[in-house]
Amino acid sequence: MAALRTWSLAVAVVGGAVLLGGCGSDSGDVAGTVSSAIDAGNQAPTSSSVDEAPTSTNPSAQTVPGPQLPSATSVPPSKEAPTIGGTRCDTVNGPDGALRVVVFSSGSADCGVVMPVARTFGPLIATGRNQDVDGWSCGPSQTTGVLAKCTKGSDAFGFIPQ
Repeated sequence: MAALRTWSLAVAVVGGAVLLGGCGSDSGDVAGTVSSAIDAGNQAPTSSSVDEAPTSTNPSAQTVPGPQLPSATSVPPSKEAPTIGGTRCDTVNGPDGALRVVVFSSGSADCGVVMPVARTFGPLIATGRNQDVDGWSCGPSQTTGVLAKCTKGSDAFGFIPQ
């Protein structure tokens, strides 16, 4: 009678890796072979069966430089805020947050004179309309970087984003 050749397949999961093993046998004990392989796979791997990271660097490895980036503090010219000349005063509430009040140097008004007007008109900027506030004519500004502007004679002040 010819010998019966059987094949065994063992599947084990060790440390997240799936191990497959197969062997041929002339015996009929397939269940025992699979059971032994699975039981062996449930044991913790020994140091000889685990690949470890090298403990030293390779002296012949080539170094590759990274990209040359501008410093984090640089701002492209197209994104720079315009320079607004004048005296910086306090901030007031605007439609979307705080706005800095700047007294333009063309007149004689100072921060003490313009801040009460700025506090009244700041929240009204969102209307987009010209308004008179305590004798000052306030409305949207045509100057780049200035959200709104108030004028009274030769005195002027504006609202700029923080």
